[in-house]
Amino acid sequence: MNKILLNILFFFGLLSTCNHAAHAQNGTGIPAVVNYTKFDYQGGSQNWDIGQDKQRVMYFANNEGLLSFDGSHWKLYPLPNNTVIWSLAISDDGKIFVGGQDEIGYFSPGTNGMLTYTSLKDKIPEQHKKFADVWHVAIMGNRIFFQADDRIFEYNGHSVHVHLSGSQWLFMARAGGQIYASDRVAGLLQLHENQWVPLQDGKKLAGVLIAGIVPMGKDSVFIVTRTTGIFLLHNGAITPQKNNGQNNPYINTAAKINDDEFAMATSSGGCLVVNIKTNVWQSFSDGQGLQNNNALSIFVDANSNLWTGLNSGISYINYNSAIRYLQIGKANNLPGYSTRVFNNRLYVGTSNGLYSAPLPNNEIHVTKDDFSLVKNTENREAWNLREINGHLLLGNDIGSYDIQGTDARLISGGAGSWYFLPMSSIYPARDIIVGTYNGLKRLRYEDNNFKDEGKMEGLHDSYRFMALDNNGDIWASHPYRGIYRFSLSQDKKKYASHLYTPNDGLPSALNNFVFKIKNQILFATARGLYEFNPQTNRFSPSAFLSAVFGTMKVQYLTEDKEGNIWFCNEKGTGVIHFFPADATSNPNVIYFPELAGQLLPKFENIYPYNRENVFIGSEKGLIHLDYKRYAAAKPNVTVRLGMVKCTGKSDSTIFGGYQYTHNQEIEPLPSGFNAFHFEYSSPSYESRKSIAYSYQLEGYDSDWSSWDTKTEKDYTNLSNGKYIFKIKARDNQHHESAVVAYSFVIKAPWYKTIWAMLGYISLLAGLVWLIRKQQKHKLLLQQQKFEEEQKRLKYIHHLELEKNEKEIIKLQNEKLAQEILLKKKELANTSMHLMEKADTLTKIKEKVSRLNHETNSDNDIKSITDLIKDTEKINANWDAFAAHFDELNDGFLNKLKKQYPQLTNTDLKMCTYIKLNLTTKEVSQLLNITVRGVEVSRYRIRKKIGLQTEQSLSNFLNQI
Repeated sequence: MNKILLNILFFFGLLSTCNHAAHAQNGTGIPAVVNYTKFDYQGGSQNWDIGQDKQRVMYFANNEGLLSFDGSHWKLYPLPNNTVIWSLAISDDGKIFVGGQDEIGYFSPGTNGMLTYTSLKDKIPEQHKKFADVWHVAIMGNRIFFQADDRIFEYNGHSVHVHLSGSQWLFMARAGGQIYASDRVAGLLQLHENQWVPLQDGKKLAGVLIAGIVPMGKDSVFIVTRTTGIFLLHNGAITPQKNNGQNNPYINTAAKINDDEFAMATSSGGCLVVNIKTNVWQSFSDGQGLQNNNALSIFVDANSNLWTGLNSGISYINYNSAIRYLQIGKANNLPGYSTRVFNNRLYVGTSNGLYSAPLPNNEIHVTKDDFSLVKNTENREAWNLREINGHLLLGNDIGSYDIQGTDARLISGGAGSWYFLPMSSIYPARDIIVGTYNGLKRLRYEDNNFKDEGKMEGLHDSYRFMALDNNGDIWASHPYRGIYRFSLSQDKKKYASHLYTPNDGLPSALNNFVFKIKNQILFATARGLYEFNPQTNRFSPSAFLSAVFGTMKVQYLTEDKEGNIWFCNEKGTGVIHFFPADATSNPNVIYFPELAGQLLPKFENIYPYNRENVFIGSEKGLIHLDYKRYAAAKPNVTVRLGMVKCTGKSDSTIFGGYQYTHNQEIEPLPSGFNAFHFEYSSPSYESRKSIAYSYQLEGYDSDWSSWDTKTEKDYTNLSNGKYIFKIKARDNQHHESAVVAYSFVIKAPWYKTIWAMLGYISLLAGLVWLIRKQQKHKLLLQQQKFEEEQKRLKYIHHLELEKNEKEIIKLQNEKLAQEILLKKKELANTSMHLMEKADTLTKIKEKVSRLNHETNSDNDIKSITDLIKDTEKINANWDAFAAHFDELNDGFLNKLKKQYPQLTNTDLKMCTYIKLNLTTKEVSQLLNITVRGVEVSRYRIRKKIGLQTEQSLSNFLNQI
């Protein structure tokens, strides 16, 4: 308690200094301010009250309703009567109780996660239902209090009880475990056992407008009034702390930041933050980034950062951030080129000269108003600061200076100085090489002073970055030529130079920088870090930090006292730790995405004074990083699913984001809703730009997506089935949030239902039956066709066979005809012989007859003998004739012999001649008998064969 009283006494008289120009500042610089206009959140201009739920979603009592903000998406929920919301409070179960014009009630998430409003007016007793504005809402346990001018409503979850005022209720709030209310006549009262009991000194505040009640400790509170000052309430006693004058700001509300600080929203001075321990305060107004100075409300969120509801818009003050911004001097937007802490002063080189600010007790707590120009440096570009031999040297655009307090002594002029390079790592260094706009200069250190030794003989060029290697050579980079190597003469009055270009292994002649890190020379290039190999006299990629940089473009490197390496590359600004500190492997990299786009391009500079104070040059002054605090911040990355919309014939929001258990499965959706829109965010307002997200739709995506800063995802043409959308977040230090999942089911279209499937099965079965029937009929037709075809083929085959047989028969007949022809020829020959025989016999007869009449018969006898011999030859032809005749007449003679063995050879000859259809005369000649003899022979044959008289012998023989 004594500590609290001392703090209060320390705070006494605080606000009397509110209107003075210079004030102490808590820390170095001011935190980042993010402004949101009504065009951003699509609501009314004014925001009267602020709250935050357990999911860290922010809520604002706006002119047009309840505003919510999750870090990425704004939503507006109007009241049923579309009137202003003046006040709000959030219960532990997530209900947002609001008070408006003639309205009290609460917003709560429905089954679909959308906020819906429930009015409590129907629970108010009938005689109290008409009322005006509700200015404050307070929650204690399950009791909710709504304060209007003439009554306070108390809602217990079932009914509403009305507390009437003795005159007029002016204020109501909860502080600690108590509910306080202010009555215009009775003063400050406290609710005790359902009764409003006046405090011991409550009358002191009768008629006083209270802006806020801030608890301090367990049993004391500050009572901040709008115009009358601050009062302390302790054990029922109210003690005034300050009687404000008319020039003091009008305070609208107050909120506790921690046990040492509280914040106040003022109507004309923006936001004030008071530290009751150190008696310092901070002002956040339009000069520090607020949209305007009329702050209607203020709220301290779960991360101890400030939200201000303004007369026009909303401003977020990243009050608890380890990163702050320091403007240099009264002239704003001066870039910071170089920074040093030296002899209890903070020096900053800018485009307008060198500025310095005192550091009492070497504590770095400065504001822009603490800075003043160092003499003899004004209106000059102050490029570089370097502490050498216990002196602070400045290089600007006209030369080199020795800084002595708030004054600068010119050491060397004539040319702008970029860089100071001591030629020895052991101090005091006797020779210092200066890289200038036009070659190298040398400074000589003697008797605690620097002496200008003039320009050195050598190549005249601009040398802004330089480093000394272990061989005593100097390396210097040029922005577009390449890299120089200087070898100094023994007397250090001149130097030889060699220019290295891409022909020597550099990836490019452009954008090369040289740094000395961990006692080795590194060359930062557009393709990563390179090293120089003296054996090959060429550059090659460096293995040092290759796991960090790879082939990324590197612009800046510097090493702090602990061996950490601070850098700027194409990905951003960061620091590399080594474990242990003297190692060069296993680096741990931390990036600072909050700094993206704020550093000076091509003039990047980082000054790690210590872990609590890292100064980074920016386009608008300095960025102050409390790295110890930044690194010690506990990761608290969360992610929430803000909204799920599905699209079919019409758009429909199926999940509004305000459900506290996301793993709830909704009713299956119609098949027409097959396109989905997901909104998600991480309510990490202080680092929202560095949050990346990864998502996966189970049932559609095979794996998690790559990390991306987008906070929305769309899916289209999803088929029916069950899906689970999962989302997770990650900060710049790769701390991941828990996974949030949302399940949903898309119904199958009617043509995929069980009844449709049964119908399909029935149709399929019927179709199979029809097909089988058709196939059977087709098979039968094919079988019939096959049989007909077989018949046709058989018939064709038969015809072919017959044709072949006929051909064979024809050939055989032709052969037989040829044989018959041959036989006939032979038979004709035989017949000719027979005819010749008959002629011979005739001639014999004639010869014999002449023998009877002639006497000379020897020659005739001899000729007769020859004729007889010829006749014998002719007789020999009969057998051949008979054989040929049988062949031609199917064995006629043999058949005739078998059937009629009584026939003689002469008879057989007669039958043969008859079958040959020879005339009787021809037969008589062949047989050498008379015609009568032939007829007798025919008669005799008819008798032997038993032929009837009416039967023709010729026909009979032709039939055999």
